[in-house]
Amino acid sequence: MRKAVGLFSGGLDSTLAALLVARQGIKVVGVHFLSPFWKKSTHVLKNALKFGFEVLEVELPEEYLEIVRNPVYGYGKNCNPCIDCKIFMLREARKIMEKVGASFVFTGEVVGQRPKSQLFWSLRVIERDSGLEGLLLRPLSAKLLPPTIPEREGLVDREKLLDIYGRSRKVQFKLAEEWGVEDFSSPAGGCLLTDAVFCARLRRLMQEKTFFSFQDVELLKLGRHFAMSDTFRLVVGRNQKENQRIMSFYEEGDFLFLPRGSKGPVGLGRGEPKSGDVQQAAALVARYCDQKGKALRINVLSDEGEFSLRVSALSDEVIATYRI
Repeated sequence: MRKAVGLFSGGLDSTLAALLVARQGIKVVGVHFLSPFWKKSTHVLKNALKFGFEVLEVELPEEYLEIVRNPVYGYGKNCNPCIDCKIFMLREARKIMEKVGASFVFTGEVVGQRPKSQLFWSLRVIERDSGLEGLLLRPLSAKLLPPTIPEREGLVDREKLLDIYGRSRKVQFKLAEEWGVEDFSSPAGGCLLTDAVFCARLRRLMQEKTFFSFQDVELLKLGRHFAMSDTFRLVVGRNQKENQRIMSFYEEGDFLFLPRGSKGPVGLGRGEPKSGDVQQAAALVARYCDQKGKALRINVLSDEGEFSLRVSALSDEVIATYRI
């Protein structure tokens, strides 16, 4: 049976693209990429079960972080390297295509839907740089693009593909109603690289470390973040669950701040503290403790052992100057 590999995000466009291919008698093998930068979609497996798609969940390798650090085609509004990201995923999809014996790769991309990554020139660049020239089908906008190899060879009937253009999703919503597609994620996709607050934290991390890991990224998703100086960062938990997770990130060179005699958050200091940074970080942690209006003791655990600091909580005005 003929096969095609498709990027399957769980969104409406990727689901409709998969149906357009499947309705031509082609077995769909969906690839759902997993990453710390976005949540796993629950809609993927629901639609796969409903429509009979095979879905492979694939974790992106840490080499993906290189495009986050140094994207060839730059960022979008925040830290989102959308063009480089799509190229990276399609290169991985090409490997899967070859492994499962599929004839081509498809996506749910729509010409003109996104301001940078889905323009005519960027779609062409993505196809070229992914190594899928002639083998990358965009079923929702195929009639606006040059025919692909599977179309020219008759594997796919071009007349049964679509010519959707732009940001409006009226056509997609109508098809969803006709084909019974009810479960799909929002168009934004939930990628943290498009989130301004997260990207401020990420930029700070990239200043601190030339190379960082997915574990470093996971820490960015927790708690409140503060720049105590240009070389020392503090993460403060917001609840018991975050406190426990933050403690699990403690490693050599870090400072762990633990309230003594009062309920309060865990603080994790990372980097090279300047004079006064540790004291100030302890005072910041004290601000979020239950006891107010008096000096508190904060235990500090570091490579040099454990010691205690007596501090007065910082004011909200001062804390605001440190917040990332």
